Amino acid sequence: MKGDFNLKGIETIIFDLGMVIINLDMEKTIKAFKSIYGDDYEPLMNKLNEEGFFNAYETGRISTKEFTSTLATKSNGKASEQDIANAWNAMLLDIPPIRFEILKWAKANFNTYCLSNTNELHIDWINKMLKIEFNLENLDPYFHKVYLSHEMHQRKPDVEIFETVIKNHNLNPSNTLFIDDTAGHLLGAKQAGLKTYHLTGSEKIEDLISISK
Repeated sequence: MKGDFNLKGIETIIFDLGMVIINLDMEKTIKAFKSIYGDDYEPLMNKLNEEGFFNAYETGRISTKEFTSTLATKSNGKASEQDIANAWNAMLLDIPPIRFEILKWAKANFNTYCLSNTNELHIDWINKMLKIEFNLENLDPYFHKVYLSHEMHQRKPDVEIFETVIKNHNLNPSNTLFIDDTAGHLLGAKQAGLKTYHLTGSEKIEDLISISK
């Protein structure tokens, strides 16, 4: 274990997905969208954020078809729906094999859950990558349960999403640790009584948990 990361007294670990399990590069999606929208990129994204468009997709309140068609329409003919999907997925990178070893170890020693703000396009891409690279259908075998925001119609940092996981498994928040790379997401977890760890900067989960072979 490293630094102030401590699993003493912990019975349950809730892992975020992006940047905790799968590597991301947000700049790749930003660059792809900028190539589509040009100077309109920032005002358009700001407007859509203010309108709750991206949150609606992450909570499954709009379909993938509505998501991609809306963004394609706003490109004024510069991008197809597939172009939009490709740009949206550009941020998704890889899962280093060591992380599967960590998850396997964690599941054998703790109650483990994945809790992710995500969406259908990203999960479909991840599952295809898992099939090609690791012959896995999804991440289900590595957790006791996987929770995805677009299926739950809830998202972090709202306290309700953490309370849902706690209630579903009758967890004791005081011995449950939530690990996320986004500081804001820890607020709802703390409000729900969970212990938290903020994965920061270049820090990786494999830096925190060393597995004895």
